[in-house]
Amino acid sequence: MKKNLTLSIIFMLAVLVNLNAQGNGNEGFIKTAYNAIQNKNYQVAVENYTKAIDKFSGYAPSFYGRGLAYSYLNKYSEAIGDFNKATELDANYHQAYYSLGLCKVKLGTYQAAISDFTKAVDIKKDEPSYYYGRGNANYYLEKYEAAMNDYTRAIEIDPKFGLAYYGRAVAHKMEKRNEAALKDFDKYMQLNGNKDGLASEVQRLINEIQKEKEEN
Repeated sequence: MKKNLTLSIIFMLAVLVNLNAQGNGNEGFIKTAYNAIQNKNYQVAVENYTKAIDKFSGYAPSFYGRGLAYSYLNKYSEAIGDFNKATELDANYHQAYYSLGLCKVKLGTYQAAISDFTKAVDIKKDEPSYYYGRGNANYYLEKYEAAMNDYTRAIEIDPKFGLAYYGRAVAHKMEKRNEAALKDFDKYMQLNGNKDGLASEVQRLINEIQKEKEEN
């Protein structure tokens, strides 16, 4: 499975809060940073979130937003530091735990990523991307049954979650459950086609299964 599938962090930045009521005066920096992320001006976002944090360091979304910007800049260690701070300020910040998991997958610390994805799931049990992220981490650790369980849960929540079918198909293939793999590959193609750039990879894997069936 290609390891870049879930590593583009889903932009889940919290809705901008009216900070005027708190008298912190950083709403301008936060709005500028928020817009900068949307426009892919990630360094500008980092600079403005930093200004907001300098004015008031007790607002978790500022750290979360800067963590996102760092992650888009491939500065995963810095991103992890900010996501950790966000969870210190708000223990229920499930988006921050999820983003921690994604960064740790990118760094190859899969067991630590699973721990963070699990924290996200414990807080928000109906978010399919959290199960999908944990499924990928389990897959990379070759825990294929655990991975399939997570992909299946993601599909139960969102039956149109194409990448979860792809992940489960690959896990099925690794476990020699070829018919189940073919079924999931077919469903993935029905839902996503080549929008993820995976159509040729899916066909290659299908061909491998078909060849194996012919040889047996």
